[in-house]
Formats: sequence, C-alpha cells, structure tokens
Amino acid sequence: MPAISASAPGKIILFGEHAVVYGYPAIAAPVTQVKAKAIISANPLAVPGKIHIQAPNIGLDTDLDDLALDHPLVTAIQAVAQYLGVRRLPACSIRITSSIPVAAGLGSGAAVSVALIRALSSFLGKPLDNENVSSLAFQVEKLYHGTPSGIDNTVITYEQPVYFVRGHPILNLKVCKPFTVVIGDTGISCPTAVTVGDLAQAWRSGRRSKAETPQSWDL
Repeated sequence: MPAISASAPGKIILFGEHAVVYGYPAIAAPVTQVKAKAIISANPLAVPGKIHIQAPNIGLDTDLDDLALDHPLVTAIQAVAQYLGVRRLPACSIRITSSIPVAAGLGSGAAVSVALIRALSSFLGKPLDNENVSSLAFQVEKLYHGTPSGIDNTVITYEQPVYFVRGHPILNLKVCKPFTVVIGDTGISCPTAVTVGDLAQAWRSGRRSKAETPQSWDL
C-alpha cells in the first residue's frame, strides 16, 4: 500500500484577533507559503494498532501509546477513529513535518491537525469532507487554546479567506484584486492559550470595574 499524505496551510487573522472568541467578527486568510504535512505508511509486519509517530520539528519520535492521552496528536487520531467507527487502527508510521513557525499566531497546531485528520481518514479508506475535517480539528484546538473560536481550523481546512463570527454560518470572501501582506516572525514564541487566558482575565477584570463604577444620571 503506497504512503498517504495530506497537507494544510498556515493562516493569518487580518482583523478581529482574539476578539473573535467573544463573538465579534474576524477576517482571516490562509497562508499557503507555509504548510504542515502528514505522511502515513502502512507497517504490515507490526502488531495491529501499533502506531509510530515522527515529528522532527519538535523532536518527537515515539509510539502513540507512549504519549499522554491528552496529547493533541493522540486526540486527533482517536477522533478520526471514533468518528469512522474504527476500533483498532492498522499498524502504521506517521511522519509530520511543518514549515509553520510554532506559537507565532500562524495556526501551526490547527494545520497539523487538519493534515493528520485528512491523511488518516484517507489511509483508512474513508476520506472526510471539509466540514468533518474542520469539526474534528476543532476538538483538538480546544487542547491548544482552551476556548477557541473555531476560526483557525475553519480557514485552514477550507483554504479560503473567510469572514467569521462564532456560531454563525461561514462567509467565504473573494479577493477582487491581488494584494501583498508582509508577515514578520519575531522568533519569540507566545502560545495562543497563554494570550487567550491573559485576555480573558483582563476582560473579566474590565467588566467588574465597569460594574463597580458609580453611574451618573442626568435627570
């Protein structure tokens, strides 16, 4: 059986970063110059269910069973298996590579999830459509970000610019004229979950302060 591969781009949020978590609109676009890729090869000589994972970008080279149950890769693989009703996965090797900077706001985690979900479902002979890929990737996003809006997995799965409001239908945007966006990577990692947590705390503090401020009424 030939190796099965799938890839997914990075993303950038042009407007509404973080505010999108609280129901405000955001505009995001895929960044196709960087990608995550998952390659799955069958290992017929190994015991059924034995899955070896290599992710050289993060120094990972181990069996799936040796990873924590809440590891994002474990969650993605189990989500696919459960959705497709596969009790025991065929023995295989999974190699994941990515040119997307980690913890840089470019959707590296979501891109890995989308690429892995697509590759694994195809490897199992039941390729998933975009809606299901995005839905399963969103489950993994909860591990990365705590309370994600769903914009990362959406724009990365569909690979189109989107106007996104949490809980509302997605509006795909068409670019009438080409334009250039310059993205600068500082090299300073900042996990989104940390930023989202800090923002949530500041938002709650702001609401309390506003509630405690005496109101002035003109009679």
